[in-house]
Amino acid sequence: MDLKKVVFKTDKRNIELTCEVAKTFTEKAKGLMHRENLGKNMGMIFTFAFPWYHFFWMKSVKIPLDIIFVNSKNKIIKIHEANVEKGFCYKMYGSHGLCKHVIETNMGFCKENNITKNDYIDIIKK
Repeated sequence: MDLKKVVFKTDKRNIELTCEVAKTFTEKAKGLMHRENLGKNMGMIFTFAFPWYHFFWMKSVKIPLDIIFVNSKNKIIKIHEANVEKGFCYKMYGSHGLCKHVIETNMGFCKENNITKNDYIDIIKK
């Protein structure tokens, strides 16, 4: 899987995250399902052909995640903290606006690095 570096631009500093790129329909559908762990400062980025209202769920995801929704201007529009879920009903985590990119990383990454709604990102191919 290809990698991209995502740089979060906060008021205080820039924070880098190395992301696997989910390109194909199958990669996007699978996401981080069945993973036992995710390295520190690692994640996955989903980029869509055009901005739309996107929803993610935690089906078969074994790692609690921050799910970060980003618009076409690379501005963060929503951040969700998503816990591991079991059973047959799953909470849907929505973008709450037109979204071009979604980034999944370990839960707590955003709080730990003071990344908030309205911060911006840069996406750099590794």
